[in-house]
Amino acid sequence: MKCLTFEQMMAYLDGEVPLQERQQMDCHLAACTACRTALESCMSDFAVFDALSDAPPLPDSFTNEIMAAISSKAAENKTEPKLKTIDLILNTCWRGSMKKKMVVTAAGLAIAISIGAYTSPTFASYVQSLLNLQAETKDQDIVFKVKNASISPNQIALEYEFLKNGIRLSDDDTYKPFSFNMGNTLLDFHGYEKKDSSENDVYVTDEQGNKLIDRSRIDATGQRTLKAGVQSLIRINLNDETFKKLPEKIVLHIEINKVAGKEGKWHLTAPINVKELKEKSRLVITDDQNFTFPNGTILNLKGWLSVNSISSIFANFVDSKHGWANEYGPTEFGFQVTNKQGEVVAAHDRAGLQDVNFVGGNGNETDPMADTLGLQFKRFKDDDDYTFELTSFHSYDKLGLDLNLDPQAIAKKPLVKDLGGGKTLKITKVELKTDDGPKEVPSRQINSIPDAPVISYVDDKGIFIEVEGRLDKETVDLTRWKVKVDNQEKEWVVWDPTRLEQDENGNYKFRKVIIIRDVEKMPKNITLESAAVHKKAAVDWKVPLGKPMPE
Repeated sequence: MKCLTFEQMMAYLDGEVPLQERQQMDCHLAACTACRTALESCMSDFAVFDALSDAPPLPDSFTNEIMAAISSKAAENKTEPKLKTIDLILNTCWRGSMKKKMVVTAAGLAIAISIGAYTSPTFASYVQSLLNLQAETKDQDIVFKVKNASISPNQIALEYEFLKNGIRLSDDDTYKPFSFNMGNTLLDFHGYEKKDSSENDVYVTDEQGNKLIDRSRIDATGQRTLKAGVQSLIRINLNDETFKKLPEKIVLHIEINKVAGKEGKWHLTAPINVKELKEKSRLVITDDQNFTFPNGTILNLKGWLSVNSISSIFANFVDSKHGWANEYGPTEFGFQVTNKQGEVVAAHDRAGLQDVNFVGGNGNETDPMADTLGLQFKRFKDDDDYTFELTSFHSYDKLGLDLNLDPQAIAKKPLVKDLGGGKTLKITKVELKTDDGPKEVPSRQINSIPDAPVISYVDDKGIFIEVEGRLDKETVDLTRWKVKVDNQEKEWVVWDPTRLEQDENGNYKFRKVIIIRDVEKMPKNITLESAAVHKKAAVDWKVPLGKPMPE
């Protein structure tokens, strides 16, 4: 099958492709990195476009006021705008294909911004939710700009770019000045010798010039491709004490002396009004609300913000004993956000059991300006009261399950293991995969999440062990597998994509594939041990989130 066209991708995302054709497209997407990347980019974009349809609501008079403003501009310029076409765009309802959503959203934003968005204060504050800096300097033919900013309890994020003759320079040319070799107090810029690195600096001062933050806590993301183009961020990392002690106004100092192989002087200062930045970012601080989990880990709820079409929740873990919840990793938990009517506007479970309006975070970065180490959701409405509700706590206990598998015997008869208490495990198939083609595996989502895919694809080589079984209400998975292949221990080559479902009594059943990578021939014996049983327990802890700061 040839690579997908834009129209085919739109039909695929809208669910308008016949089953047989969709299966062909699925196979192609699994094998074609370019198409898969393009489709994922579209899906990420449309999560944002969908969020725009929910918040904030436009007044009924919005279209008429926009038309009046455009007519006024047209009269001044003695031109005749095509009002019928524009009116049709503005009155198109948010139904139909995602392609239509994109067109309508882009058209609405372009029109509103072009006339200053003065006719709708609510809409204007929404599309102008970042602090605009516009600090720039030029040496030779290269322009260096620092543009928009946002703030969270963890970081200040600032958008930057290098331009040559109006064209953005590549990441290879511009990333080095902001990259560090971690490991010592006096950090060196990546790509520079020690004697040269001292000539470059990035730091923050107050208005009087007193240094507040040195370059050891400042880094950059490099370039990322987003819906609006390429974006790069400078990140000023904050700890609790630094955030609390930030004065109302600070100054970012950047001193760069080499870009794209050219020696020069790209020095600028970017004054940042912290008070205005917090207001623009709709930042709400929850004043150190803490919950102590049964294992001693403390969840510190720091606050939330709204930037562009995203609202982010920020929480830190505190464990003075050993830094982790237990020997198996950090604490997992489930939470939701409700409005004053009791409706769930956001929910996320780190174990993948519940998601409502969740669009990313901590790596997914649907909107990097809103993703300063927070969990991202479709934007909450600004004029409502919200409550954070911790709903579950997850832990891992040792199971002691130890199985010896004979692949040839399992091919004739599945291996069934009674785990007690109604819990069972059944190994149905052991298969060797030696090619790079796509293979179907269960999607790691619970069936209660709307539109969650049942299957996904991987191109790994190795042993694929198909497993299914039944658990109880508290036990949601068997995981952390330890494996020996023909008595040789395998490390860091095992993972287990899992599909969970719940019956009418709330008990879990699962289907998974345990993948042992880098095995080239079918072994005679496989020793399979589950190092942990994954459990959840209900939690009832609520904290009022409050409203965003007024602009």
